[in-house]
Amino acid sequence: MSNIELKDILITARQEAYRMRHFYVGAEHLFIALLEIRGTIASNIIQEHGLTPEYVIDAIRRKIGKGGKHRLWAGVPNTPRTDVILGIANDLALDSGREEINERDILIALFEEDDSIPMRVLAALGLNDPYKLVETARNYTLNTDSQQPYIHVDFGQHFDKTDSLSKDELFILRRMFYGYTQIRVERRLTGGYSSATLLVVTPIHIDNREDAAVVVKINQVDNILDEAQRYEAHVKTKLPPMTARIEDKPVAPETSDLAGIKYTLIAGYDRVPKDLRAVISMWSPQEVGDWLKNELFPPFSHIWWNQNRPFRFQVWREYDWLLPPILTLEISEKELPANGHVVRMPIKRAKLRRLDYGDMVAVENFIVQRVYPERNAIQLAVGHGTDAASAYKIEVRGVDLSKNTYYRGEVIESLVGTVWQTRAQQLLNALRALEPDFDPQGEKVPINDDEKIPNPIFAYEGLLDSYVNGTLCTIHGDLHPGNIMLGPNQSAFLIDFAHTRDGHTIFDWATLENSILNDYVMGETDGSWDSARMILNEIIKLDGGDPLDVTLSPTVERLETIIRIREIARQCLAEEDKWSEYYMALVFCGLRTLTWETAPIGGRRLMYLVAGLAIRELRTRFRPSSSSETPSPDDTDIATLL
Repeated sequence: MSNIELKDILITARQEAYRMRHFYVGAEHLFIALLEIRGTIASNIIQEHGLTPEYVIDAIRRKIGKGGKHRLWAGVPNTPRTDVILGIANDLALDSGREEINERDILIALFEEDDSIPMRVLAALGLNDPYKLVETARNYTLNTDSQQPYIHVDFGQHFDKTDSLSKDELFILRRMFYGYTQIRVERRLTGGYSSATLLVVTPIHIDNREDAAVVVKINQVDNILDEAQRYEAHVKTKLPPMTARIEDKPVAPETSDLAGIKYTLIAGYDRVPKDLRAVISMWSPQEVGDWLKNELFPPFSHIWWNQNRPFRFQVWREYDWLLPPILTLEISEKELPANGHVVRMPIKRAKLRRLDYGDMVAVENFIVQRVYPERNAIQLAVGHGTDAASAYKIEVRGVDLSKNTYYRGEVIESLVGTVWQTRAQQLLNALRALEPDFDPQGEKVPINDDEKIPNPIFAYEGLLDSYVNGTLCTIHGDLHPGNIMLGPNQSAFLIDFAHTRDGHTIFDWATLENSILNDYVMGETDGSWDSARMILNEIIKLDGGDPLDVTLSPTVERLETIIRIREIARQCLAEEDKWSEYYMALVFCGLRTLTWETAPIGGRRLMYLVAGLAIRELRTRFRPSSSSETPSPDDTDIATLL
């Protein structure tokens, strides 16, 4: 039985009201108090519905927002709704023969008052049956036994034993497969460069019966729970019947910073799902390209890529999020000096270029996109807190989260910090890490004896304010071979919807080309700059419609796959054979790869060059000019080119 007393709940609720500058106690503060107190009935019920108390608290804070800095009344009064809730809770206590209200009474009263802000938030998160919640709260029994039945974890023949799972990852797996005696981790899926772990897992019953293998994704709690919400919003009702599905709620234990989610799918003849990366080297480049064109694109294009509509946008809105933060700041308690800098929308990049280490900066009206308690940092951006395409990221370090409450979606009126690193510095450092055989700070990069391309880390900025006439549809957002699965008869499945959203249609195919070039093509070379240039010069032929010279290297033949991807992309262009919107996406996909320290150095070298080549194409082939000189992209409106 719950023994948390009313006074403890009200103290916590008032503390929340102070932190949020509300200075009143509403239903939202009561509910947050029930979630903040560890081990409550409320927090356990939320956890069993695949959420975490912190995630729900974050959502409630986003809904209500912070109050003003000036108090308009004395004390911290209850709202009328709070008085009603406390009255219901008092009646419940008396009916139970008690004079004191406890946690269960307040929780039931909150669930019964189903038009309050916390109940609206729960409904938006999928807990939309208040009667069921009331019944659960009435009968819920806290489990005081913290020990979970031990589930043996075995590893299949395709799992690299040297690439072991962490203790936390094993804990999540055991919680995810509660009720089974054993699980077998068949293989680790690869292809992306995030911190997420993707595994193929076979559950096994006590009598050794095996259920169908599933794909498990383990990542930070917020990332997993956001992915589940994206799946509900963009995927669940749209994908073909034979594709990966999230059938169960996420597993997000309160005692771990990690969470897990299962994707179920129909496997092939050996019952162990494979991703495209596992088989790509077994097929010819033409077979890989034809499979993408004939098996992946048709079933998904009907409900995704071909359901596009005209979309005119400024490039920064769709692509700035792929770049490093525009600034990394150390938070400061000092006021901005007279010679300080203010960063607000619209962003003035010319001013940003003048910033250097140690400069004082005030950031105004940015939105909290992420909170990182483990490193006392927050990430600000322009856009919604959980929007994957949020732009102009700013990372703020040294934040004392014990004194200041920040939540995703919060608008920061003003925050002062000192510059620790700029985007330009981070891009330059990433380029230097590739050990360039040319001047990394030069405006041009040689690609053969006669030709040079713009240095993309200095030439991309002028593109961000350009306009593109493209199309908008639901996109996967992270389309690479590790997220493309093979089912029966080589049918195609997609997994991992962490970045799925409504966005620029072409982005998916530019992302896939980027991944294929990075791993499949460049991965078969020695990774040198000479190899990267050799491949780039063949890509130039491909861009011009000339045949590939496969005699140079067997690796060049793999560009046949890129030809097929471009054939798919052609069907998604806003206007027939108007390729400038595709090259725009290639610029930023290439620059994104430059900063991926976990990606192969050879692949990063090639994608850096591809970004520069794409900028050259935008400056020349796609920009009509009467001048003999190549114009600067700072004056370019790409919309005039489409």
